[in-house]
Amino acid sequence: MCHTVLQDPAFFRLLTRIDEELAAATRLQGCRACGGPLHVADYPRKPRGCPAAVREAYSRRLSFTCGRCDLRATSPSVRFAGRRVYLAVVLMLVSPAGSASAQALCDRLRIAAVTLKRWRRWWRETFPSTPFWQSVCERFMPPVTISGLPQSLLERFETSAMAERLARALRFIAPLSTLATVR
Repeated sequence: MCHTVLQDPAFFRLLTRIDEELAAATRLQGCRACGGPLHVADYPRKPRGCPAAVREAYSRRLSFTCGRCDLRATSPSVRFAGRRVYLAVVLMLVSPAGSASAQALCDRLRIAAVTLKRWRRWWRETFPSTPFWQSVCERFMPPVTISGLPQSLLERFETSAMAERLARALRFIAPLSTLATVR
């Protein structure tokens, strides 16, 4: 099943490399307010849902501050879903309703039922109403089924390898990782 990727350190290293690429692009753009240079200002995270082998690499969120105006610039992330403590991939894998394997994963990761309910509501109510989704949803034909999110979105990234499919989907929704809409 697709949950086996959660035990694969190589998958988590892939996500780290993608985040590093996104961070490098953010840094090259400079400060969005004054155009000043961006300096490393990573901040600590205590991630849940990743193997012990990669926990150290996941203990910091890549971020910057401007050398002139001190404004923070946090790049999009495929590893973190905003301020959530669980990793973005966990949010994507456990949210499909009615999946026995998703429920088993919730039990193993000790995800509270109320948390899971909140995530499912986010996928079906908040996510479809975000300006991000409104600007990109027409790219999918046939349209993504809102009631089937996030699984219906994941299915649109066709590839034989589940790890690659997850990485593509996470990269696609990465812009949401820096917005206030990710709660």
